[in-house]
Amino acid sequence: MDITNVTSQGPATSTTAPTTDALGQDTFLQLLVTQLKYQDPMNPMDSAESLLQTAQFTMVDKLNIIADAVTGQNQFGQLSAVGSIVGKEATYIDVLGNQNVGIIDAARVDENGVVLTIGGMTVSLDSVVSYSDASAPRAEHGIPDATADVAAMSRQELLTGTDPVYVEYDGPRDFTVVSVVDDAGDLAADLPFRDVFIAAGNRWGVPPEILAGMAKAESGFNLDAVSPDNAQGLMQFLPSTATWMGVDPSNPASAIDGAARYIRAELEKFDDMELAIAAYNAGSGNVSKYDGIPPFAETQAYVPRVLSFAGWS
Repeated sequence: MDITNVTSQGPATSTTAPTTDALGQDTFLQLLVTQLKYQDPMNPMDSAESLLQTAQFTMVDKLNIIADAVTGQNQFGQLSAVGSIVGKEATYIDVLGNQNVGIIDAARVDENGVVLTIGGMTVSLDSVVSYSDASAPRAEHGIPDATADVAAMSRQELLTGTDPVYVEYDGPRDFTVVSVVDDAGDLAADLPFRDVFIAAGNRWGVPPEILAGMAKAESGFNLDAVSPDNAQGLMQFLPSTATWMGVDPSNPASAIDGAARYIRAELEKFDDMELAIAAYNAGSGNVSKYDGIPPFAETQAYVPRVLSFAGWS
């Protein structure tokens, strides 16, 4: 379509055009063209969403024509739909065929179609299985009583293929924990989330005192702790790792079960508790690279701290 009779200028200048044309667009439509051109010609998401709300979704056909003329994409209705899913939780299939869950951070339409950004990863809309409102209350999914059949799982299945744990929690967010174990080496009777550490440890075959020692070393039992690297919560998950594993870092049960799952995966790989703990801190790849505890000061200090807190030293 030819829109040469619509003059669009910079945002600080006026926009003029004949009062009528083939579309019969009014000043609102002329302003729309300006925003589509100058806000972000190839990704007019913000403009599209707000203006569609202003128009009360009554002008989509005309907007499609204008969008096609301005951006070469006759998919304004698709843009508005994409804009409405930003911030929602998506279940999607990654390039390896694994199912993942994450929050949609951004969306755009390019020559290949709709592309989403989820947890820092680029995901095609075609890969998304379902959406849900991340602000809606989550269904509770407690830690199963049965021991996980780890021998039947691949590493990928172990880390990302289990049902995510989530147990609603609205109690205190910060605790002072002097010791995670008693004189006999058992978890202290008054330890926060004691039952959760035991349940997660039993499920994944990880000593609960190790998990509790990690919590003390990682966050000092502060559920809202955030590190300079943006690791979050009781067990200090990076957002990308949390999304990949389906863990809610701010939820104690989810975080503790996720940490136990990660340690179990590293025990399967290295068959050594010290190396598994090192992998939690420095990454599995670094443990493999250095064929032992990596020579990083933080990791060199972290492993004995956890073992000491757990009463293993």
